[in-house]
Amino acid sequence: MRILMVGALSWNPERIRSLHERGHQLWGTWGRSMTWDQGPYEMLEDCVRTVAIEDAARTISEQKIDCVYGLFQVYGSRLWGPPAPGIEHDVWTLLRALFAARARGIFDVPIVFHWGFDVHYFDDDVVRALDGQIFCNREQYVHWTTPVAHGGAGLDLFDDCAVVDFLDGDRPKREFMTNDFAPRLAERTGQIHTVCIGRPFHIDYVAMARNGIHLHVYGNGVDDVVNLVARDLLAQRGGRETGLVRDHLHIHSSLQPVGRSWAEVKEKKSHWVREFSQYDAGWSYIGTPYSWSRLQDAAAIPNRLSTYLLAGLPVITDYRPGFYRYDQLARLGVNIDLEGSDYARLLATLEAEGVAGARRHNAIAARADYSFDTSIDPLITVLQRARDQYFTKPPSRRRPPIPDRASGPVTETTPAARSHLLSRARAAAAHRIAGARQRRIARRLRK
Repeated sequence: MRILMVGALSWNPERIRSLHERGHQLWGTWGRSMTWDQGPYEMLEDCVRTVAIEDAARTISEQKIDCVYGLFQVYGSRLWGPPAPGIEHDVWTLLRALFAARARGIFDVPIVFHWGFDVHYFDDDVVRALDGQIFCNREQYVHWTTPVAHGGAGLDLFDDCAVVDFLDGDRPKREFMTNDFAPRLAERTGQIHTVCIGRPFHIDYVAMARNGIHLHVYGNGVDDVVNLVARDLLAQRGGRETGLVRDHLHIHSSLQPVGRSWAEVKEKKSHWVREFSQYDAGWSYIGTPYSWSRLQDAAAIPNRLSTYLLAGLPVITDYRPGFYRYDQLARLGVNIDLEGSDYARLLATLEAEGVAGARRHNAIAARADYSFDTSIDPLITVLQRARDQYFTKPPSRRRPPIPDRASGPVTETTPAARSHLLSRARAAAAHRIAGARQRRIARRLRK
């Protein structure tokens, strides 16, 4: 197919090269997003032609593009990274411009959106006008469409779309799933070594350290990992155990290349298996990372899960049947359940798993099918379905105008409502005291 991508490419942008390698021809009009997510994508320069929004409609017509493919995450503007040349608008502004151009007859192809998990707001008119919608999982669709009275978002934006499907579209490129497995650190040190890629959530660092479990954290290149750990230690009243935690906590630089050439990305990610396979298991989310409702939490997709599988690692998780992030691990047989705060039992499970455990074997066996490459055929099938369905309509119904933005409501998925149990003065004082304690703990962790 000939595809114009619109938006941002999320955690594994180089995966798009696999589409190109399959013979698909690609163009990109990039939108504002978080620093790690936002284009331009230097690693795609030789396989994706970047198009400014002013030229996108004409390019669709002249290049006989088959489909507009919008994606992926939608973050509020306060989270955006610095603007880059030619990248000035959010994805809804870009798609609204394309809908307006299509209504004028400049081009005549379907517009499909692939929803990532992090979607903070909708342009209601644009969403209702989409010709196809791909949800990252069924749990997200359930959350968005379930009535508010039953814990959902109560959205009716998707009701009239004829083409709907479910597909996780941001998994690693298969070529990085090498067989360059490293010896386990545990074989050399006699102790268990686990890994967390990205932000650690709700790990009980004191219980972990008391049971002799080491934690290696690879930051995301944005957050200060030591401060995150210090904050959680403060909340866990573990400040007095800082020395013990420090002995079991190992902070590493991020191995997630952002804004790099394909050669640099390939060099970095080709070492992922070697780097991460030395550990005994990876940490998923423990508990609920943010103030999510139950249905929203059930839809969460930690990017780290596919990275752990790439390296053939079992995954530590709390027991959460009905949650996508747990059910996927259980389906593959790679889950190591942390039951309550029983870190002694977790240690015993990790020691029993060893190098030849069933979970590690299952992870290695499952990883190829958990790559982006495996999702290409289903993705193309959905885009083709949207195209076939689109051209069953008469031209007058294919290109209806959408209202001006001024009259189009915007729906937020993360309301700003918050509790005000303390007065502003008391809350500010409490924040200053907690901040000072956190900084003291962070300094001790860094020693």
